[in-house]
Amino acid sequence: MSCNSPSGAHPPTTHQVIRKLALQEGAAALKALANAAGLEDQFERRAAIDAIGRHPHGRELRSIILRALRDPSEYVVRTACEVVAQWELQEAHELVVALLANPSKATRQTAIRTLGTIWVDADFPTVFRIYNDAWENEIRREAAWVLRQRAHSAHWRTLFDAFQVDELARHRQWACELAEKFSVPDILPVLSQLSSDVDGHVRKAAWRAIQTLSSR
Repeated sequence: MSCNSPSGAHPPTTHQVIRKLALQEGAAALKALANAAGLEDQFERRAAIDAIGRHPHGRELRSIILRALRDPSEYVVRTACEVVAQWELQEAHELVVALLANPSKATRQTAIRTLGTIWVDADFPTVFRIYNDAWENEIRREAAWVLRQRAHSAHWRTLFDAFQVDELARHRQWACELAEKFSVPDILPVLSQLSSDVDGHVRKAAWRAIQTLSSR
């Protein structure tokens, strides 16, 4: 991975060469990116994974992205997750699920976010358990966001019951929005309580839900 430079000019760094490969068509560029993904330096490997994700034909190297999800470097793993999310690469589902137990908080957070893009219904109990049990606020919030995005009629009430008593006002607001979208009028008493919430956004969402349900 070398590049000639004019006399007296500094040769490009490996990172610069890798980034340029993301813009080059042809099998030679893909082969060079595949080789770069196996370099010893973790940051060069991360750059290669990122470049593969941005390359117009990067999906031809999806096996390398899958392999990168098991890389010893958390930086490489998280970048691979970002590529999976960008591509919505369903083949990576089980590898991403495995990362939910990763010791690194940043990696778990990225894995939760990525799982939201390749979601299957069976993921709900796992992510809901993380939302309930995680002690890190960032992890709970990431799980809640994914659950809110993927809510449907089979489990919206489970989310509503959890969100409507959450300390975070945004989650109580989401409870109101879920009720407005999925509910039946028997949930109106709970919404009435939320319409007196200390947070103005929650009150507004509760009143909107009450009006919607009352008109059905």
